[in-house]
Amino acid sequence: MKNLENIIQNVKERIQNWAIDTSAKVLAYAPLMGAMEAYNGLGGEQILKSRTAAALIDTGVARIYTKTADYLSKKFDVDIENGGFKGWLLDTVAMVGVYTPVYAAILKASGADNQQTTSALLMGAGIAAVTSRPFRKYALIPWRKLWNYKTDKK
Repeated sequence: MKNLENIIQNVKERIQNWAIDTSAKVLAYAPLMGAMEAYNGLGGEQILKSRTAAALIDTGVARIYTKTADYLSKKFDVDIENGGFKGWLLDTVAMVGVYTPVYAAILKASGADNQQTTSALLMGAGIAAVTSRPFRKYALIPWRKLWNYKTDKK
């Protein structure tokens, strides 16, 4: 009976952690990326499709990104709150590595042409480089604390 309770608790914590990470990513990046897409010439309908697709895709990908960033921070012994340049670099690598192929597919599926896609991907990588560290430090970590994120036991 104790094992079943532990399994249920573990599943609850994983679902809660998934919801925390996913909601932080969607809430923080939807307005920023929508504005960048508008700047790159995507129309309102394309932006709506893109942001809707991104939110749906983030139900799986946001957690992959945050787990990747957490893993890299742990592997390279970087404090996720005060990691300096090394923390910025690892957060950027995680964000760009996970999201570039996903974002390219979202843009193409939303009707962006090749020039719009290329431009948006380059700007997206730049946005990731500038925002990935502040996102983790000032959005994700406080959001996790607010919602009682449970650190993985592994």
